[in-house]
Amino acid sequence: MILSLQINSVLSISLLTFLDCSAYDVGKFFQQKLQHYRYFLRQFFTKKARMKFKLNPLALASTLLISMVNLPVNAYASVQMPTLTKDSTLSKECKSDAWNEPTAPRHLYGNTWYVGTCGISVILIASPQGHILIDSGPANGFDAVSKSLQALGVRLKDIRTILTTHEHHDHTGGVAQFQKESGAQVLVRKDALDSMRTGKADRRDPQFKELSPFAPVANLKLISDGAIVKRGKTTLRNIPMSGHAPGGSGWTWKECEKGVCHQIVFSDSLGSISDDVYRYSDEGGMAAALRDSIARIGAAPCDILVTGHTGASGILERLDGKAALVDKTACQKLAELGLKNLELRLQKEAESSKATAK
Repeated sequence: MILSLQINSVLSISLLTFLDCSAYDVGKFFQQKLQHYRYFLRQFFTKKARMKFKLNPLALASTLLISMVNLPVNAYASVQMPTLTKDSTLSKECKSDAWNEPTAPRHLYGNTWYVGTCGISVILIASPQGHILIDSGPANGFDAVSKSLQALGVRLKDIRTILTTHEHHDHTGGVAQFQKESGAQVLVRKDALDSMRTGKADRRDPQFKELSPFAPVANLKLISDGAIVKRGKTTLRNIPMSGHAPGGSGWTWKECEKGVCHQIVFSDSLGSISDDVYRYSDEGGMAAALRDSIARIGAAPCDILVTGHTGASGILERLDGKAALVDKTACQKLAELGLKNLELRLQKEAESSKATAK
């Protein structure tokens, strides 16, 4: 029994050694032991060794198979980190803010990259332990986002986690396809779970009558409000942001370059827009929830702001050097605008109610 365990252990280590583990700390350890285990195996498989241990070839094959089956794929798969290439055919010029118009990927800060379209932000957070994708753009923007990732040398299978801002087709319509291609786990808040699972909104959503369905998403995992998500050395914190949609989320994380660190915030929309039936001021309406979301974003530490619709934060212009990338007041300004628009919306609803009463 002891011999069997030793053989199984040695074979497992040896198999991992011959695989590409360079992206992982465990791989570094195995590489240091490479020569030792190679020598051991060469000696082990000699006729003399087989006779000494009375090794049954069938038993050895079984042990080898078990060792391979027990190896977690993600533990040894090499992850390709993004790199900007000069030969990219994607242009930075945008003819419009169309949701599916392709644009070249941009390096945002640290290990964070912009891989969205001209109109919709999609963010990649790279890690040797697997990448995080925030949002996907619409379903017809899948090719545009995929080309941005390819231009960086990023393989879809290296995306391990997908996060979302809110469950509308313009931001998450392509999530199902990215999940299918990558096998990634999709993390969502409770209020977004049903819509992501079915691809359909419900009447809680202010824009219910105007929203298009999207492909149902598989491999969903429920997260709590304010949850912490870790991948490699990156730690993200969820910011609950119901109001624009029931399951809205913001995300914040820190990135550093040459010892200079900045807090990035990917804010969900603070827009109080709706179909022609919904009223934010009605009982059960989302006015209070949106106020809370506005307050959270306004108070959040924020050096670099990203918004789902590129124009709301001018993210592409700032990434192209046409305005300062770092603006410590950006989240506060976004919150002030969101609150102003909400107050105007509530005022109009009140005036409409008075006119109807007359």
